[in-house]
Amino acid sequence: MISALRKLPIRYQSLLVLFLLFALYGVFDHFFQGVFPIHEWRKTDSLSIALNYAKGAPFLEPQTQWISANGTRNAAAEFPIIYYILGKLWYLFGMHEWISKALSISILFLSISFFSEVMEHLFQGKSKALLFVITLASSPVLIFYADSILPNVYAFSFVLLGAYGTFKFLKSKHVFWLGFLTLFFSLAVLIKITALICLLSFGGAYFLYTLVHSRNSFKAHGYFWLTFVLSFGFILLSCYLWYSYAIRYNERVGSDLFSTTIRPIWEVDAEARKAIWQKFWKYMLPGLYHPSIMLLSTLFFVYAAWKKWISPFVFWLIFTALLGLFAYFILWFWVFDVHDYYLIEMLFFPLILFYIAIQFGDRLFTTKKKKRVLFGLWIGLTLAQAISLVHWSFGKENILTKNTPFVSQFVKGNWGYFHFYHNNHLKQLQVLSPEIQTVIPKSDTIICLSDPSPNIQLYTLNRIGFSHYSFQEPSEEETNQLAALIQKGANFAVLMTEPNEPLRKDWEMFLKHEVYKKQNIRIFDLRPFRLNK
Repeated sequence: MISALRKLPIRYQSLLVLFLLFALYGVFDHFFQGVFPIHEWRKTDSLSIALNYAKGAPFLEPQTQWISANGTRNAAAEFPIIYYILGKLWYLFGMHEWISKALSISILFLSISFFSEVMEHLFQGKSKALLFVITLASSPVLIFYADSILPNVYAFSFVLLGAYGTFKFLKSKHVFWLGFLTLFFSLAVLIKITALICLLSFGGAYFLYTLVHSRNSFKAHGYFWLTFVLSFGFILLSCYLWYSYAIRYNERVGSDLFSTTIRPIWEVDAEARKAIWQKFWKYMLPGLYHPSIMLLSTLFFVYAAWKKWISPFVFWLIFTALLGLFAYFILWFWVFDVHDYYLIEMLFFPLILFYIAIQFGDRLFTTKKKKRVLFGLWIGLTLAQAISLVHWSFGKENILTKNTPFVSQFVKGNWGYFHFYHNNHLKQLQVLSPEIQTVIPKSDTIICLSDPSPNIQLYTLNRIGFSHYSFQEPSEEETNQLAALIQKGANFAVLMTEPNEPLRKDWEMFLKHEVYKKQNIRIFDLRPFRLNK
């Protein structure tokens, strides 16, 4: 059995390893559950667009469940190809959230398995390539969002597929692979423009390396240089065309639901900047990889550089990657206030360090036994840090998570609160959603008074309407705003309250006709308060 597994191509061995790892991490434990904490806001925004594609929305006119102040549900952000595909799958097979999870995990697994062939070539062996796959697939932030529809995961997957296409094109010179790499690099940037950081880092490193160390390569390999320049030009052009369209589209429909621009550091005041830095270092960064792994790999890089094991190209790659990360922090600094999934765009940098550690780490010892012990310790450290944080993220408690040194008490407390809040709010709505949908007619517009986001509860209930996000400051005007939303068509109000919690005074006059009450959820008929026109 083991002998047969060893004979399998690296691609299939990688798939098997990924399935085993994700089962170990607990990714499949909640495969058939609804949206999981955290970032339900962003997840349901994306799922809401897919839901409207399932209902027939035109591809170039993405829509959500939330009705904006000007009465439109249209809003554009990243290129919506994934949402469109998911919508069509829902149209064919029914709206099941496990389909969205299967789509995301499948694309991620396929991309890593194809990329493992590239690593097998670089390492000149399967063992180190599989060790690299294990390390790549042990980034807590990647594991945690692997089954979501967040665009960052898809962009990362498509970058890996583009890298695989580049490898095949360099070997074969076949035009098919040129189209392959151009397609997937384009999709990566269209879905998440920040994927350009990775492309520019590797492309810039190779250009600088060639310019300084191998100028003749420009002539000797002119075919490749020309094709890559044309490919990159197409990637930039497609990115420009889509985001120009998205910006004009949002202006035309009056939508500001999604950000289609940079979030630079100069837009943040000094006090907020300090707070974001503290969140990033103390809370977010360990989600990329634990600091102990990052420190060990960085120290080994310094040692390997001192021993002159590293090629000039890798030095240039480290240099351009650091420039890319610096630009990323400066231009998108604001997103790191709470959006830890933006760490996924940074994965390429630690992976460079891990490549160096895996490639040259066995040179520290001469005997096979010591080398195996070294790599065994590396795998153990990698898995322990991943399991510790991921299990906490999934709300799982066991001996390791309770006693782990890899997760701070602050992070444990945060995740504990996220799951407590989720269980007492969104999870109740998810469980009771089929029942509530029989109370509220499918064609009726609703208002989710307890939802500060645009689409979390609206998507969960599969209804269009308004939410507390629709209310504007100052808060004392909310009574009039609720009356205005009733006049705009809100027929039912969904309210989630704690047991025995009284109704808000400014809403009480409108919440007299209760039609449903179970657990923390109450529904009121608003139609009697609509003024006759």
